Amino acid sequence: MKKFFKVFVLTFMFAVLVSPIHAAKTPYKIGVNLELTGPWAEITKTLRNAMVLEVERINKAGGINGRPLELIFEDNGFDVSRGAANMTKFTKDKEILLVVGPFEDNLQATTRAIAEREKITNIIICPSNPMVRDLKQQWAFNMAQSDIIVSQKLVDLSVARKYKKVLVFHGAWPLAQSLAENYKRFGEAKGIKVIISPETHKPIDIDMTPQLTKIKPIIQKEKVDAFYACTGGPPGPIITKNLRALGIKTPVLGTHAFGFGFIIALGGEAMEGVEFPSAKPVVFDQLDENDPVKPINIDFDKRWKERYGTPSDQIAGYGYDTIGLISDSLKRVKGKVTRSSLRDAFENTKEFKGTHGIYQFSPTEHDGLSKKDLVFVRIEGGKFKRIQFPGIE
Repeated sequence: MKKFFKVFVLTFMFAVLVSPIHAAKTPYKIGVNLELTGPWAEITKTLRNAMVLEVERINKAGGINGRPLELIFEDNGFDVSRGAANMTKFTKDKEILLVVGPFEDNLQATTRAIAEREKITNIIICPSNPMVRDLKQQWAFNMAQSDIIVSQKLVDLSVARKYKKVLVFHGAWPLAQSLAENYKRFGEAKGIKVIISPETHKPIDIDMTPQLTKIKPIIQKEKVDAFYACTGGPPGPIITKNLRALGIKTPVLGTHAFGFGFIIALGGEAMEGVEFPSAKPVVFDQLDENDPVKPINIDFDKRWKERYGTPSDQIAGYGYDTIGLISDSLKRVKGKVTRSSLRDAFENTKEFKGTHGIYQFSPTEHDGLSKKDLVFVRIEGGKFKRIQFPGIE
C-alpha cells in the first residue's frame, strides 16, 4: 500500500510540474499560403525567410505569453484552386489562428471570401484588387498601401516636377488599371492632363516595342512631360529599355513596384532617372534621423545580412512587419486567444512601428499604412536615391 501511495504521489507531482510547462509551450499556429513555386517564387522566398527569421528571434526570447510561434507553410503554386484548397485546409485546423497570403492579387479574391465565411483573419501582403478591397471584409487586413494612396503620392511627385501632361501606359490587369484610373482622377484634379494610352501590356510580354511604336506619335504630338509606366515586376525595365531604344527621352515615372534591385539589374542604363513613390525600406539608410522606422530598418537589415548575406528589401520588410503585427496583437488579447479575439486585437492596432511605417487599423479601416509612409525615389547611378521637395515631402 505504501509503495502504491509513493508511486501515486510521484506521478501526481510529475503531472503537476510537467503539465503547465507543456501547456505553456503549446504554439500559436500561423498558416502561410504562398506562391512558393511559379513566377513569384523568388519574392515569396524572401517573404518566407523574413518571417522565419523573426519567428526564430521571438521564440528564442521566450515566445509570446510564454508560447512559441509556429509557421505552417503551404505552397499554392500560383494556382487559384490550390490557393483556395490551402485556405480551406487551414480553416479546418482549429489550432491555426490566422492565415498570411496568398501574395498574388489574382489568388486573393477567392481566399479572402473563404476567410470571411470561415471567420479567420487573413493578412494580405501584396496590394489587392481594388474591387475586393471595396468589399470592406471584416476578416481581411491589408499591409501595403492601396492603389488610391499610391496614385495620390505619384500625383504629388508629378506636381513637384511641374508636369502638365503625362501619358499612362498601364498593364492589362485590375491593379494596374486601377492605378491608371486613379492617377488620372487625382492628376486632373491638380491640373495635370493625363492621357491613358489605348495600348496596354501583359505581365508575360517580353518586348513592348510594338505597343510603344504605336504610342510614340501620341507622345510626340502631345509633347508629354512624363511617361508613366503603370506596371510591376519585369515589365517595368522592359518598357524603359524599349522606350529608350525607340529614341524616346521623355522622363519615366514608375509605380511603387519599381523598388527592387532586380529592376535596376534588368533595365540597366535605361532605368537612370526613373522616379516613383516608394516604400521606406528601399532607402531606409536615407530616411530622416528622427524617422522612428529608421532604426528598425537598420537593425533588421543587419540581422538579415548576417543570416542571408544580402541586403534586406521591401518584401523582407513586409515579413518582419507581419510577424511583428501578429505578435503585438497576441500580446494585447484579453483572456483566451481565439480566432475571434485575435482578429479584434489586430483590428485595434495603434501606432505599431514596422519597417514600412506606422501601422494603424480600426473597425472602419483595414489598410494599415498611409501616404506619409511612402517616400519619393529616383534611380541614379544604378542605385535608389531618395528625393525630397520642400512643402511636399
